[in-house]
Amino acid sequence: MIDWSYLVAKFISAIASWIDAGNLRNEVYKLKDQHEIMYTALDDIRRMDSEGRMGWHAKRTIDIIDSRDEG
Repeated sequence: MIDWSYLVAKFISAIASWIDAGNLRNEVYKLKDQHEIMYTALDDIRRMDSEGRMGWHAKRTIDIIDSRDEG
C-alpha cells in the first residue's frame, strides 16, 4: 500500500527546497551587485582624492578586498 502522507511530505519538502534555492540565488545576485557598486565607488574616491586621506583609505580598502578575492 502506498503511504500517501509520506509522498505528500516529500513533495512539499521538494517544493520548499526549490523556493529556498531560488531565494538564495536572488540574494547572491543582489550581494554581487552591491559589491560591484561599492567597489566602483571606492575606486572613484581613490582616483578623485589620490593625494588625500580619503583616497588612501579607499586604496587600502580596495587592496584588502583584492587580497581576500585572491585567497
